[in-house]
Amino acid sequence: MLEKIEQMISDMLRNNKTLSNQIEFNHQKEEKHLDEIFLDVISVLDVFSREEKIIEDHEWNKSEDSQKAIKRLLNAKRKLNTMLEKHDVKKISFDDGMSNDDLCSVTDTEPDTEKQNGYIISIEKEGYTRNGHTLRRAEVVIVKNE
Repeated sequence: MLEKIEQMISDMLRNNKTLSNQIEFNHQKEEKHLDEIFLDVISVLDVFSREEKIIEDHEWNKSEDSQKAIKRLLNAKRKLNTMLEKHDVKKISFDDGMSNDDLCSVTDTEPDTEKQNGYIISIEKEGYTRNGHTLRRAEVVIVKNE
């Protein structure tokens, strides 16, 4: 009788561990899926940013009517940013102005003797984090003196 009870307890503990592992696996799978969705949203934000730059470069934003239209279209961009913030998706910031290999990829370098190596000259593509991990690394241009 005692042996049977011990076997039942052992089976229950084994089943409990299996279920815990399955729950953890499903949670990780869900998080990965959410990351993919957020990356798709970020790619839409990239399109907005590129188009804003094109509009500015071509000076299509000079008339009052075009400024109103642009402002209305950018409401969608603001909504997407709000949605990302709500889910702890944050733009990577480089407060000290220096590149960080964990958070950015260097796309180009330029010499500037007045600044130290690794100083970020420009951010070509924003990077993002979510819940403490990097969703997408920023793409940056940095100072590199020979």
